[in-house]
Amino acid sequence: MKILLIGSGAREHALAWKIRQSSITDELWLWPGSPTLLAHGKRLDIGNDARWEDLARFAKNQGIDFVVVGPEQPLEDGFADACKLLSLPCFGPEQAAARLESSKAFSKEVMAAAGIPTAAFFVVKGETECRKKAVECLQRTGGAVIKASGLASGKGVFVCFDEQSIDDACKRLYYSGMAKAAETVVIEEVLKGRECSFFVFMGEGAPTPLGFAVDHKRLQDGDVGPNTGGMGCYTPVPWLPLDAGDRVMKAVVHPLTAELSKRGLKYTGCLYVGLMWNDDGFAVVEFNARLGDPEAEVLVLHDRRDWTQLIAMKLGLLPDDPQFVNEADQNTGATVCVVLASSCYPYGDTPTGRYVVPRETFANRDTSLCVFAAAVRSERDELVTGKGRMITVVSHAATFSAARAKSYTYIDGLTKDWTGVQFRTDIGAGLES
Repeated sequence: MKILLIGSGAREHALAWKIRQSSITDELWLWPGSPTLLAHGKRLDIGNDARWEDLARFAKNQGIDFVVVGPEQPLEDGFADACKLLSLPCFGPEQAAARLESSKAFSKEVMAAAGIPTAAFFVVKGETECRKKAVECLQRTGGAVIKASGLASGKGVFVCFDEQSIDDACKRLYYSGMAKAAETVVIEEVLKGRECSFFVFMGEGAPTPLGFAVDHKRLQDGDVGPNTGGMGCYTPVPWLPLDAGDRVMKAVVHPLTAELSKRGLKYTGCLYVGLMWNDDGFAVVEFNARLGDPEAEVLVLHDRRDWTQLIAMKLGLLPDDPQFVNEADQNTGATVCVVLASSCYPYGDTPTGRYVVPRETFANRDTSLCVFAAAVRSERDELVTGKGRMITVVSHAATFSAARAKSYTYIDGLTKDWTGVQFRTDIGAGLES
């Protein structure tokens, strides 16, 4: 099969590596791709400024069998819709269904209609109403979560426990480049518990669970510091009840599918269910319309199934095979990933270091240890780091302690001459396999 992968980050690097493991992947094409992604496929020869409609048409003319979309922006922009008009199968939801991520207000309204457990909420417009409702929520419950309804690169959510933090959140939302995402704002009660995410491949046949993962959002050890796109991740999640997957499918995935169907919407792609668990059960924090980053990086190593086949089944290109789908039960051990970030992350300043990374770093011949690249570019035939989240190191082993040791030993060797690089040292710590 000829497959086109959309994206250029560490998540897409992980997907490219996984897709390439399949015996039915004949050709992998990339757009826009990156220097490290090109080790797994060829770049589609169309400019970076191409419209989504033009990209879909170009892919169709190249004989692409199906498209896999990594990031959220193409889905919000309607790329899957453009593919549908050309009868080009796309693993990623159409624009209307992708609003589960691109509009938190829509997502919460769907949850309420479907009876899906989630935090009580208000939808507001404008800074004055936002502050008023947030303060009311704070006074009533002791806290308030303020969320930009639109896409904000993971930076539009603020958990507030006093009026000063509410004021700070409003300033960030309305005066720091997020005004478009914050045209509509969701105010929620604060959920208490432990967070994790559940991933499901949706489309033809029954939904196919990939499993749970925990992403560490805070920059520094001990879950302190500013929020980030994710500094590390682990799977499986040993502190969850044994029937957690069945419970989420019953209380969330199936009601969501039914509610979307009532609205004339069919969801094809990866559904990301953000959850908060406590002694009373669980509630949905958010939906995303794609794989997470860095969650994708641990899932591709931990899940031993052929994802090209799974995706082709969800697109109706191969018959659904329940036995193959259920082989997820055979996944064993533990997988841990650690993200290396530049000195200035998560702020937009210039990093203090620029590091040359040997190309062999990304060879990924060992399926128990892989290195995926994000902010890495080609410069004078060398791979060099940029700013932001640069590299993700992922290890699989029989236990969490062994997987952690493998990742951190590798990182120590890679970064021994680097200064200013940031990474957490507590990813997957204190867990039992």
